[in-house]
Amino acid sequence: MTTARRRLVIGGLFGLLASLSSIGLLLLSAWLISRAAQHPPVMYLMVAITGVRMFGIARAALRYVERLFTHDGALRIGTQIRLSVYERLERLSPSRLAAGRRGERIARIVSDVDAIQDRIVRVVIPRVVTALSAAVVVGLVLAIFPLGGAILAVAVLAAWCGVIVVVRLAGDETNAATADLRGALAGEVAQTVRSARDLVAYGAADQARAEVVRTGDLLAATERRTAFLDGVGVLIVRLCLGVATCLIAWTGVVAVADGALSPVLLAVVVLAPVALAEPVEGLSAIEQQDLRSAASRRRVEELVSAPQDVPDPVAPAPDPVGFDLRLRDVALGWGDGPDLVRGLDLDLPEGGVVAVAGPSGSGKSTLAAVLLRLAAPRAGTILLGGTPLADLTGEQVRRVVATLRQDEHVFDTTIRENLRIADPDADDVTLRAALGAAGLGPFIDGLPDGLDTEVGENGNRLSGGERQRLGLARLLLGDHRVLVLDEPTEHLDAATAEALLRDLVALAPQRSILLVSHDERALAAASHVVRLDAPTRIVDRV
Repeated sequence: MTTARRRLVIGGLFGLLASLSSIGLLLLSAWLISRAAQHPPVMYLMVAITGVRMFGIARAALRYVERLFTHDGALRIGTQIRLSVYERLERLSPSRLAAGRRGERIARIVSDVDAIQDRIVRVVIPRVVTALSAAVVVGLVLAIFPLGGAILAVAVLAAWCGVIVVVRLAGDETNAATADLRGALAGEVAQTVRSARDLVAYGAADQARAEVVRTGDLLAATERRTAFLDGVGVLIVRLCLGVATCLIAWTGVVAVADGALSPVLLAVVVLAPVALAEPVEGLSAIEQQDLRSAASRRRVEELVSAPQDVPDPVAPAPDPVGFDLRLRDVALGWGDGPDLVRGLDLDLPEGGVVAVAGPSGSGKSTLAAVLLRLAAPRAGTILLGGTPLADLTGEQVRRVVATLRQDEHVFDTTIRENLRIADPDADDVTLRAALGAAGLGPFIDGLPDGLDTEVGENGNRLSGGERQRLGLARLLLGDHRVLVLDEPTEHLDAATAEALLRDLVALAPQRSILLVSHDERALAAASHVVRLDAPTRIVDRV
Protein backbone atom coordinates (compact mmCIF):
# COMPACT_ATOMS: atom_id res chain seq x y z
CA MET A 1 0.00 0.00 0.00
CA THR A 2 1.37 3.40 -0.96
CA THR A 3 1.87 6.19 1.56
CA ALA A 4 -1.05 8.16 0.11
CA ARG A 5 -3.49 5.25 0.32
CA ARG A 6 -2.30 4.37 3.81
CA ARG A 7 -3.01 7.93 4.93
CA LEU A 8 -6.45 7.78 3.35
CA VAL A 9 -7.24 4.57 5.20
CA ILE A 10 -6.03 6.05 8.49
CA GLY A 11 -7.98 9.24 7.81
CA GLY A 12 -11.11 7.22 6.99
CA LEU A 13 -10.74 5.34 10.28
CA PHE A 14 -10.51 8.59 12.22
CA GLY A 15 -13.50 9.91 10.25
CA LEU A 16 -15.52 6.87 11.30
CA LEU A 17 -14.49 7.38 14.93
CA ALA A 18 -15.46 11.07 14.70
CA SER A 19 -18.88 10.16 13.29
CA LEU A 20 -19.41 7.54 15.98
CA SER A 21 -18.32 10.04 18.64
CA SER A 22 -20.97 12.47 17.45
CA ILE A 23 -23.58 9.72 17.48
CA GLY A 24 -22.39 8.46 20.85
CA LEU A 25 -22.59 11.98 22.29
CA LEU A 26 -26.29 12.27 21.42
CA LEU A 27 -27.32 8.76 22.41
CA LEU A 28 -25.34 8.74 25.66
CA SER A 29 -26.75 12.18 26.53
CA ALA A 30 -30.25 10.83 25.96
CA TRP A 31 -29.55 7.90 28.28
CA LEU A 32 -27.97 10.21 30.88
CA ILE A 33 -30.94 12.59 30.95
CA SER A 34 -33.44 9.74 31.16
CA ARG A 35 -31.49 8.00 33.91
CA ALA A 36 -30.95 11.23 35.83
CA ALA A 37 -34.74 11.78 35.83
CA GLN A 38 -34.99 8.71 38.08
CA HIS A 39 -32.80 10.46 40.70
CA PRO A 40 -30.22 7.71 41.22
CA PRO A 41 -27.10 8.31 43.34
CA VAL A 42 -24.79 10.62 41.39
CA MET A 43 -22.01 8.01 41.39
CA TYR A 44 -24.21 5.86 39.13
CA LEU A 45 -23.99 8.61 36.51
CA MET A 46 -20.26 9.41 36.64
CA VAL A 47 -19.27 7.03 33.84
CA ALA A 48 -21.96 8.45 31.55
CA ILE A 49 -21.00 12.03 32.46
CA THR A 50 -17.37 11.29 31.67
CA GLY A 51 -18.41 9.57 28.47
CA VAL A 52 -20.39 12.61 27.31
CA ARG A 53 -17.38 14.85 27.93
CA MET A 54 -15.09 12.38 26.16
CA PHE A 55 -17.34 12.15 23.08
CA GLY A 56 -17.76 15.93 22.98
CA ILE A 57 -14.00 16.54 22.95
CA ALA A 58 -13.17 13.51 20.82
CA ARG A 59 -15.45 14.32 17.89
CA ALA A 60 -13.69 17.66 17.27
CA ALA A 61 -10.19 16.23 17.75
CA LEU A 62 -10.90 13.15 15.64
CA ARG A 63 -12.44 15.27 12.88
CA TYR A 64 -9.30 17.40 12.77
CA VAL A 65 -7.04 14.34 12.52
CA GLU A 66 -9.33 12.87 9.85
CA ARG A 67 -9.06 16.06 7.76
CA LEU A 68 -5.30 16.08 8.23
CA PHE A 69 -4.77 12.52 6.98
CA THR A 70 -7.42 12.42 4.25
CA HIS A 71 -6.46 15.74 2.68
CA ASP A 72 -2.79 14.87 2.80
CA GLY A 73 -3.46 11.53 1.13
CA ALA A 74 -5.82 13.10 -1.42
CA LEU A 75 -3.30 15.81 -2.31
CA ARG A 76 -0.62 13.16 -2.81
CA ILE A 77 -2.90 11.17 -5.10
CA GLY A 78 -3.99 14.39 -6.81
CA THR A 79 -0.34 15.15 -7.55
CA GLN A 80 0.04 11.70 -9.10
CA ILE A 81 -3.11 12.24 -11.19
CA ARG A 82 -1.90 15.63 -12.38
CA LEU A 83 1.53 14.26 -13.29
CA SER A 84 -0.14 11.42 -15.17
CA VAL A 85 -2.29 13.92 -17.08
CA TYR A 86 0.77 16.03 -17.93
CA GLU A 87 2.67 12.96 -19.12
CA ARG A 88 -0.22 11.95 -21.36
CA LEU A 89 -0.58 15.51 -22.65
CA GLU A 90 3.11 15.64 -23.51
CA ARG A 91 2.62 13.25 -26.42
CA LEU A 92 0.02 15.48 -28.05
CA SER A 93 1.00 17.86 -30.79
CA PRO A 94 0.40 21.62 -30.52
CA SER A 95 -2.46 21.30 -32.99
CA ARG A 96 -4.28 18.88 -30.67
CA LEU A 97 -3.69 21.00 -27.58
CA ALA A 98 -4.64 24.17 -29.41
CA ALA A 99 -8.04 22.78 -30.45
CA GLY A 100 -10.71 24.71 -28.59
CA ARG A 101 -10.19 27.68 -26.34
CA ARG A 102 -7.10 28.00 -24.22
CA GLY A 103 -9.01 28.81 -21.02
CA GLU A 104 -11.27 25.80 -21.53
CA ARG A 105 -8.22 23.56 -21.86
CA ILE A 106 -6.74 25.03 -18.69
CA ALA A 107 -10.04 24.43 -16.89
CA ARG A 108 -9.85 20.76 -17.84
CA ILE A 109 -6.27 20.44 -16.66
CA VAL A 110 -6.81 22.34 -13.39
CA SER A 111 -10.44 22.39 -12.25
CA ASP A 112 -11.46 19.01 -13.63
CA VAL A 113 -8.41 17.29 -12.16
CA ASP A 114 -9.28 18.92 -8.81
CA ALA A 115 -12.81 17.50 -9.12
CA ILE A 116 -11.38 14.02 -9.73
CA GLN A 117 -9.21 14.44 -6.64
CA ASP A 118 -12.21 15.65 -4.61
CA ARG A 119 -13.95 12.33 -5.23
CA ILE A 120 -11.59 10.74 -2.71
CA VAL A 121 -12.34 13.01 0.23
CA ARG A 122 -15.91 13.96 -0.65
CA VAL A 123 -17.30 10.72 -2.07
CA VAL A 124 -15.38 7.54 -1.31
CA ILE A 125 -14.46 8.13 2.33
CA PRO A 126 -17.74 9.85 3.39
CA ARG A 127 -19.77 7.10 1.69
CA VAL A 128 -17.91 4.38 3.60
CA VAL A 129 -18.11 6.32 6.88
CA THR A 130 -21.86 6.87 6.42
CA ALA A 131 -22.50 3.21 5.67
CA LEU A 132 -20.49 1.98 8.67
CA SER A 133 -22.00 4.57 11.02
CA ALA A 134 -25.50 3.58 9.95
CA ALA A 135 -24.65 -0.09 10.38
CA VAL A 136 -23.34 0.49 13.93
CA VAL A 137 -26.40 2.50 15.00
CA VAL A 138 -28.86 0.08 13.41
CA GLY A 139 -27.05 -2.82 15.08
CA LEU A 140 -27.20 -1.05 18.45
CA VAL A 141 -30.93 -0.38 18.14
CA LEU A 142 -31.53 -3.97 16.98
CA ALA A 143 -29.79 -5.22 20.12
CA ILE A 144 -31.90 -2.97 22.35
CA PHE A 145 -35.24 -2.97 20.50
CA PRO A 146 -35.38 -5.32 17.45
CA LEU A 147 -38.57 -3.80 15.99
CA GLY A 148 -37.11 -0.29 16.25
CA GLY A 149 -33.89 -1.49 14.63
CA ALA A 150 -35.81 -2.95 11.70
CA ILE A 151 -37.74 0.31 11.25
CA LEU A 152 -34.49 2.31 11.32
CA ALA A 153 -32.82 -0.03 8.82
CA VAL A 154 -35.73 0.34 6.38
CA ALA A 155 -35.69 4.12 6.81
CA VAL A 156 -31.95 4.38 6.10
CA LEU A 157 -32.21 2.15 3.02
CA ALA A 158 -35.23 4.09 1.74
CA ALA A 159 -33.44 7.40 2.26
CA TRP A 160 -30.29 6.17 0.51
CA CYS A 161 -32.17 4.73 -2.46
CA GLY A 162 -34.37 7.83 -2.72
CA VAL A 163 -31.37 10.13 -2.83
CA ILE A 164 -29.67 7.99 -5.50
CA VAL A 165 -32.80 7.93 -7.67
CA VAL A 166 -33.50 11.66 -7.41
CA VAL A 167 -29.94 12.93 -7.70
CA ARG A 168 -28.67 10.51 -10.33
CA LEU A 169 -31.72 10.45 -12.59
CA ALA A 170 -32.31 14.19 -12.49
CA GLY A 171 -28.79 15.44 -11.87
CA ASP A 172 -26.60 13.54 -14.32
CA GLU A 173 -27.19 15.91 -17.23
CA THR A 174 -27.10 18.94 -14.91
CA ASN A 175 -23.70 18.09 -13.47
CA ALA A 176 -22.28 17.29 -16.91
CA ALA A 177 -23.61 20.61 -18.20
CA THR A 178 -22.12 22.39 -15.19
CA ALA A 179 -18.64 21.04 -15.95
CA ASP A 180 -18.95 22.00 -19.63
CA LEU A 181 -20.23 25.48 -18.84
CA ARG A 182 -17.44 26.11 -16.35
CA GLY A 183 -14.92 25.22 -19.03
CA ALA A 184 -16.71 27.41 -21.57
CA LEU A 185 -16.84 30.33 -19.14
CA ALA A 186 -13.13 29.96 -18.35
CA GLY A 187 -12.36 29.93 -22.07
CA GLU A 188 -14.46 33.02 -22.79
CA VAL A 189 -13.05 34.98 -19.85
CA ALA A 190 -9.45 34.08 -20.75
CA GLN A 191 -10.00 35.00 -24.40
CA THR A 192 -11.71 38.27 -23.47
CA VAL A 193 -8.92 39.27 -21.07
CA ARG A 194 -6.20 38.48 -23.61
CA SER A 195 -8.02 40.37 -26.38
CA ALA A 196 -9.32 43.23 -24.22
CA ARG A 197 -7.39 45.99 -25.99
CA ASP A 198 -8.36 44.78 -29.46
CA LEU A 199 -12.00 44.39 -28.44
CA VAL A 200 -12.09 47.97 -27.16
CA ALA A 201 -10.30 49.25 -30.26
CA TYR A 202 -12.81 47.59 -32.61
CA GLY A 203 -15.86 48.42 -30.48
CA ALA A 204 -16.62 44.77 -29.73
CA ALA A 205 -16.20 44.93 -25.94
CA ASP A 206 -19.95 45.02 -25.23
CA GLN A 207 -20.57 41.97 -27.41
CA ALA A 208 -17.77 40.02 -25.72
CA ARG A 209 -19.09 41.06 -22.29
CA ALA A 210 -22.59 39.95 -23.26
CA GLU A 211 -21.31 36.50 -24.30
CA VAL A 212 -19.51 36.08 -20.97
CA VAL A 213 -22.61 37.20 -19.05
CA ARG A 214 -24.81 34.81 -21.07
CA THR A 215 -22.56 31.85 -20.28
CA GLY A 216 -22.37 32.92 -16.64
CA ASP A 217 -26.17 33.06 -16.42
CA LEU A 218 -26.45 29.56 -17.90
CA LEU A 219 -23.89 28.28 -15.39
CA ALA A 220 -25.76 29.94 -12.52
CA ALA A 221 -29.02 28.34 -13.68
CA THR A 222 -27.49 24.85 -13.74
CA GLU A 223 -25.90 25.39 -10.33
CA ARG A 224 -29.27 26.49 -8.92
CA ARG A 225 -30.79 23.29 -10.25
CA THR A 226 -27.95 21.33 -8.65
CA ALA A 227 -28.61 23.09 -5.33
CA PHE A 228 -32.34 22.33 -5.68
CA LEU A 229 -31.63 18.63 -6.21
CA ASP A 230 -29.31 18.69 -3.22
CA GLY A 231 -32.11 20.16 -1.15
CA VAL A 232 -34.56 17.53 -2.42
CA GLY A 233 -32.10 14.83 -1.37
CA VAL A 234 -31.83 16.30 2.13
CA LEU A 235 -35.64 16.52 2.29
CA ILE A 236 -35.98 12.82 1.43
CA VAL A 237 -33.53 11.90 4.19
CA ARG A 238 -35.31 14.02 6.78
CA LEU A 239 -38.71 12.65 5.83
CA CYS A 240 -37.50 9.06 6.08
CA LEU A 241 -35.72 9.60 9.38
CA GLY A 242 -38.63 11.68 10.72
CA VAL A 243 -41.12 8.92 9.92
CA ALA A 244 -38.73 6.39 11.50
CA THR A 245 -38.52 8.52 14.66
CA CYS A 246 -42.31 8.66 14.97
CA LEU A 247 -42.75 4.92 14.35
CA ILE A 248 -39.98 3.98 16.78
CA ALA A 249 -41.46 6.30 19.44
CA TRP A 250 -44.94 4.81 18.95
CA THR A 251 -43.81 1.19 19.01
CA GLY A 252 -41.31 1.97 21.77
CA VAL A 253 -44.00 3.35 24.08
CA VAL A 254 -46.04 0.19 23.51
CA ALA A 255 -42.93 -1.92 24.27
CA VAL A 256 -42.30 0.02 27.50
CA ALA A 257 -45.93 -0.49 28.56
CA ASP A 258 -45.55 -4.21 27.88
CA GLY A 259 -42.28 -4.34 29.82
CA ALA A 260 -40.29 -5.35 26.73
CA LEU A 261 -38.18 -2.18 26.76
CA SER A 262 -36.60 -0.25 29.60
CA PRO A 263 -37.99 3.31 29.95
CA VAL A 264 -34.44 4.67 30.15
CA LEU A 265 -33.55 3.10 26.80
CA LEU A 266 -36.66 4.47 25.10
CA ALA A 267 -35.01 7.87 24.63
CA VAL A 268 -31.94 6.18 23.15
CA VAL A 269 -33.84 4.28 20.46
CA VAL A 270 -36.13 7.24 19.69
CA LEU A 271 -33.16 9.56 19.13
CA ALA A 272 -31.21 7.01 17.08
CA PRO A 273 -32.64 8.30 13.75
CA VAL A 274 -31.77 11.85 14.83
CA ALA A 275 -28.22 10.73 15.58
CA LEU A 276 -27.94 9.40 12.02
CA ALA A 277 -29.24 12.63 10.50
CA GLU A 278 -25.81 14.28 10.19
CA PRO A 279 -24.00 11.50 8.26
CA VAL A 280 -27.03 10.40 6.21
CA GLU A 281 -27.99 13.96 5.15
CA GLY A 282 -24.59 14.16 3.48
CA LEU A 283 -25.66 11.47 0.98
CA SER A 284 -27.10 14.06 -1.40
CA ALA A 285 -23.84 16.02 -1.51
CA ILE A 286 -21.91 12.75 -1.91
CA GLU A 287 -23.94 11.69 -4.94
CA GLN A 288 -23.76 15.17 -6.47
CA GLN A 289 -19.98 15.24 -6.09
CA ASP A 290 -19.75 11.75 -7.55
CA LEU A 291 -21.59 12.95 -10.66
CA ARG A 292 -19.40 16.06 -10.92
CA SER A 293 -16.24 14.00 -10.58
CA ALA A 294 -17.46 11.53 -13.21
CA ALA A 295 -18.21 14.40 -15.63
CA SER A 296 -14.77 15.90 -14.97
CA ARG A 297 -13.10 12.54 -15.52
CA ARG A 298 -14.84 12.23 -18.90
CA ARG A 299 -13.64 15.69 -19.91
CA VAL A 300 -10.05 14.93 -18.89
CA GLU A 301 -10.15 11.60 -20.71
CA GLU A 302 -11.40 13.35 -23.85
CA LEU A 303 -8.38 15.62 -23.65
CA VAL A 304 -5.63 13.12 -22.88
CA SER A 305 -6.96 10.30 -25.07
CA ALA A 306 -6.84 12.38 -28.26
CA PRO A 307 -5.04 10.48 -31.02
CA GLN A 308 -1.31 11.09 -31.20
CA ASP A 309 -0.18 12.91 -34.34
CA VAL A 310 3.42 11.71 -34.08
CA PRO A 311 3.56 8.23 -32.54
CA ASP A 312 6.91 6.98 -31.31
CA PRO A 313 8.44 4.06 -33.20
CA VAL A 314 8.00 0.62 -31.68
CA ALA A 315 11.74 -0.08 -31.92
CA PRO A 316 13.49 3.32 -31.79
CA ALA A 317 16.98 3.77 -33.15
CA PRO A 318 19.92 4.49 -30.82
CA ASP A 319 20.53 8.09 -29.84
CA PRO A 320 22.19 10.02 -32.68
CA VAL A 321 25.93 10.53 -32.30
CA GLY A 322 26.06 13.93 -34.00
CA PHE A 323 23.58 16.83 -34.09
CA ASP A 324 23.66 18.02 -37.69
CA LEU A 325 20.25 18.42 -39.39
CA ARG A 326 19.45 17.59 -43.03
CA LEU A 327 16.06 18.11 -44.66
CA ARG A 328 15.36 16.81 -48.16
CA ASP A 329 12.24 17.48 -50.24
CA VAL A 330 10.15 18.11 -47.08
CA ALA A 331 6.48 19.12 -47.22
CA LEU A 332 4.85 20.72 -44.16
CA GLY A 333 1.29 21.40 -43.08
CA TRP A 334 -1.21 21.18 -40.20
CA GLY A 335 -4.20 18.88 -39.96
CA ASP A 336 -6.33 18.68 -43.09
CA GLY A 337 -5.19 22.05 -44.42
CA PRO A 338 -3.13 22.60 -47.55
CA ASP A 339 0.63 22.24 -47.66
CA LEU A 340 2.40 25.27 -46.26
CA VAL A 341 5.78 24.25 -47.68
CA ARG A 342 6.78 21.87 -50.45
CA GLY A 343 10.21 20.65 -51.51
CA LEU A 344 12.11 22.14 -48.60
CA ASP A 345 15.87 21.37 -48.52
CA LEU A 346 17.85 22.61 -45.55
CA ASP A 347 21.25 21.81 -44.06
CA LEU A 348 22.18 22.83 -40.51
CA PRO A 349 25.71 21.54 -39.82
CA GLU A 350 27.02 21.08 -36.30
CA GLY A 351 27.81 24.51 -34.90
CA GLY A 352 26.18 26.30 -37.85
CA VAL A 353 23.87 29.30 -37.81
CA VAL A 354 21.05 29.11 -40.37
CA ALA A 355 17.97 31.29 -40.71
CA VAL A 356 14.55 30.47 -42.13
CA ALA A 357 12.68 33.54 -43.35
CA GLY A 358 9.19 34.19 -44.55
CA PRO A 359 6.04 36.16 -43.78
CA SER A 360 3.44 35.03 -41.25
CA GLY A 361 1.66 31.86 -42.34
CA SER A 362 4.51 30.66 -44.54
CA GLY A 363 5.26 27.60 -42.36
CA LYS A 364 8.13 28.81 -40.16
CA SER A 365 6.56 27.78 -36.84
CA THR A 366 5.36 24.54 -38.44
CA LEU A 367 8.97 23.75 -39.34
CA ALA A 368 10.01 24.34 -35.72
CA ALA A 369 7.30 21.94 -34.50
CA VAL A 370 8.38 19.26 -37.01
CA LEU A 371 12.04 19.52 -35.96
CA LEU A 372 10.94 19.00 -32.34
CA ARG A 373 8.89 15.96 -33.43
CA LEU A 374 5.70 17.66 -32.27
CA ALA A 375 4.33 17.32 -35.78
CA ALA A 376 5.14 15.01 -38.68
CA PRO A 377 6.28 16.10 -42.14
CA ARG A 378 3.88 15.25 -44.94
CA ALA A 379 6.68 14.18 -47.25
CA GLY A 380 10.45 14.04 -47.47
CA THR A 381 13.16 12.97 -45.03
CA ILE A 382 14.72 14.64 -41.98
CA LEU A 383 17.99 13.35 -40.53
CA LEU A 384 19.37 14.22 -37.09
CA GLY A 385 22.98 13.16 -36.74
CA GLY A 386 22.47 10.87 -39.71
CA THR A 387 19.47 9.11 -38.14
CA PRO A 388 15.99 9.56 -39.64
CA LEU A 389 13.86 11.63 -37.29
CA ALA A 390 10.99 9.16 -37.75
CA ASP A 391 13.15 6.42 -36.18
CA LEU A 392 13.64 8.38 -32.95
CA THR A 393 11.20 8.94 -30.09
CA GLY A 394 10.05 12.42 -29.24
CA GLU A 395 12.08 12.28 -26.02
CA GLN A 396 15.24 11.35 -27.94
CA VAL A 397 14.75 14.23 -30.34
CA ARG A 398 13.91 16.81 -27.69
CA ARG A 399 17.01 15.90 -25.68
CA VAL A 400 19.00 17.26 -28.60
CA VAL A 401 16.66 19.83 -30.17
CA ALA A 402 14.94 22.55 -28.16
CA THR A 403 13.05 25.72 -29.02
CA LEU A 404 12.86 29.23 -27.67
CA ARG A 405 9.56 30.88 -28.63
CA GLN A 406 8.77 34.55 -28.81
CA ASP A 407 6.27 34.09 -25.95
CA GLU A 408 8.44 31.77 -23.83
CA HIS A 409 6.63 31.18 -20.54
CA VAL A 410 8.25 32.40 -17.34
CA PHE A 411 6.78 31.05 -14.11
CA ASP A 412 5.81 33.25 -11.18
CA THR A 413 8.67 32.19 -8.96
CA THR A 414 12.38 32.91 -8.52
CA ILE A 415 15.02 32.96 -11.24
CA ARG A 416 16.59 29.89 -9.64
CA GLU A 417 13.39 27.84 -9.78
CA ASN A 418 12.68 28.94 -13.35
CA LEU A 419 16.07 27.58 -14.36
CA ARG A 420 15.78 24.36 -12.39
CA ILE A 421 12.91 23.28 -14.60
CA ALA A 422 15.63 22.25 -17.04
CA ASP A 423 17.90 20.66 -14.41
CA PRO A 424 16.42 20.18 -10.91
CA ASP A 425 19.80 19.17 -9.47
CA ALA A 426 21.79 22.14 -10.80
CA ASP A 427 23.77 24.07 -8.18
CA ASP A 428 24.24 27.83 -8.12
CA VAL A 429 27.57 27.67 -9.95
CA THR A 430 25.94 25.79 -12.86
CA LEU A 431 22.98 28.16 -12.88
CA ARG A 432 25.22 31.23 -13.00
CA ALA A 433 27.27 29.70 -15.80
CA ALA A 434 24.11 29.20 -17.89
CA LEU A 435 22.98 32.75 -17.14
CA GLY A 436 26.41 34.07 -18.11
CA ALA A 437 26.31 32.21 -21.42
CA ALA A 438 22.86 33.70 -22.06
CA GLY A 439 24.14 37.22 -21.36
CA LEU A 440 22.38 37.64 -18.00
CA GLY A 441 25.42 37.32 -15.72
CA PRO A 442 25.96 41.04 -14.95
CA PHE A 443 22.20 41.59 -14.60
CA ILE A 444 21.85 38.81 -12.00
CA ASP A 445 24.94 39.98 -10.12
CA GLY A 446 23.38 43.44 -9.81
CA LEU A 447 20.15 42.18 -8.23
CA PRO A 448 19.94 42.40 -4.41
CA ASP A 449 18.44 38.91 -4.15
CA GLY A 450 20.42 37.40 -7.01
CA LEU A 451 19.03 34.02 -8.04
CA ASP A 452 16.28 34.35 -5.43
CA THR A 453 14.73 37.32 -7.24
CA GLU A 454 11.02 36.88 -7.90
CA VAL A 455 10.20 37.47 -11.57
CA GLY A 456 6.46 38.08 -11.12
CA GLU A 457 3.48 36.75 -13.03
CA ASN A 458 4.54 35.84 -16.58
CA GLY A 459 7.90 37.43 -15.77
CA ASN A 460 6.40 40.93 -15.68
CA ARG A 461 9.25 42.18 -13.48
CA LEU A 462 11.67 41.48 -16.30
CA SER A 463 12.01 43.25 -19.62
CA GLY A 464 11.25 41.44 -22.88
CA GLY A 465 14.93 40.87 -23.59
CA GLU A 466 15.57 39.59 -20.06
CA ARG A 467 12.70 37.11 -20.36
CA GLN A 468 14.09 35.82 -23.66
CA ARG A 469 17.56 35.46 -22.16
CA LEU A 470 16.16 33.66 -19.13
CA GLY A 471 14.46 31.21 -21.50
CA LEU A 472 17.73 30.82 -23.39
CA ALA A 473 19.60 30.10 -20.16
CA ARG A 474 17.03 27.40 -19.41
CA LEU A 475 17.76 25.77 -22.78
CA LEU A 476 21.51 25.95 -22.20
CA LEU A 477 21.09 24.37 -18.80
CA GLY A 478 19.27 21.47 -20.46
CA ASP A 479 22.38 20.92 -22.64
CA HIS A 480 20.45 20.89 -25.92
CA ARG A 481 22.76 20.95 -28.93
CA VAL A 482 20.34 22.29 -31.55
CA LEU A 483 18.46 25.48 -30.66
CA VAL A 484 15.43 26.44 -32.75
CA LEU A 485 14.71 30.08 -32.01
CA ASP A 486 11.23 31.10 -33.13
CA GLU A 487 11.12 34.89 -33.67
CA PRO A 488 13.65 35.59 -30.87
CA THR A 489 13.72 39.35 -31.56
CA GLU A 490 9.95 39.87 -31.67
CA HIS A 491 8.76 42.82 -29.51
CA LEU A 492 12.35 43.83 -28.66
CA ASP A 493 13.84 47.23 -29.40
CA ALA A 494 16.72 47.47 -31.88
CA ALA A 495 19.55 47.63 -29.33
CA THR A 496 18.19 44.73 -27.25
CA ALA A 497 17.54 42.61 -30.34
CA GLU A 498 21.05 43.16 -31.73
CA ALA A 499 22.66 42.34 -28.37
CA LEU A 500 20.58 39.15 -28.09
CA LEU A 501 21.52 38.08 -31.63
CA ARG A 502 25.22 38.62 -30.91
CA ASP A 503 25.00 36.38 -27.86
CA LEU A 504 23.05 33.74 -29.80
CA VAL A 505 25.60 33.57 -32.60
CA ALA A 506 28.36 33.33 -29.98
CA LEU A 507 26.88 29.98 -28.82
CA ALA A 508 28.22 28.35 -31.99
CA PRO A 509 30.14 26.11 -32.63
CA GLN A 510 29.19 24.28 -29.41
CA ARG A 511 25.58 24.46 -30.53
CA SER A 512 23.72 24.74 -33.81
CA ILE A 513 21.38 27.70 -34.18
CA LEU A 514 18.28 27.79 -36.41
CA LEU A 515 16.78 31.28 -36.48
CA VAL A 516 13.13 31.19 -37.56
CA SER A 517 12.26 34.81 -38.23
CA HIS A 518 11.13 37.47 -40.67
CA ASP A 519 13.35 40.08 -38.97
CA GLU A 520 16.14 41.16 -41.31
CA ARG A 521 18.44 41.71 -38.32
CA ALA A 522 18.15 38.04 -37.44
CA LEU A 523 18.71 37.01 -41.06
CA ALA A 524 21.87 39.12 -41.23
CA ALA A 525 23.31 37.22 -38.25
CA ALA A 526 23.04 33.85 -40.06
CA SER A 527 25.60 32.38 -42.42
CA HIS A 528 22.86 30.87 -44.57
CA VAL A 529 19.23 31.81 -45.16
CA VAL A 530 16.33 29.74 -46.50
CA ARG A 531 13.40 31.87 -47.67
CA LEU A 532 9.85 30.57 -47.76
CA ASP A 533 7.76 32.56 -50.20
CA ALA A 534 4.20 32.45 -48.82
CA PRO A 535 2.16 33.11 -51.99
CA THR A 536 3.76 30.37 -54.08
CA ARG A 537 5.38 28.19 -51.38
CA ILE A 538 8.65 28.34 -53.35
CA VAL A 539 11.84 27.61 -51.45
CA ASP A 540 14.66 29.96 -52.38
CA ARG A 541 18.22 29.49 -51.15
CA VAL A 542 20.37 32.55 -50.46
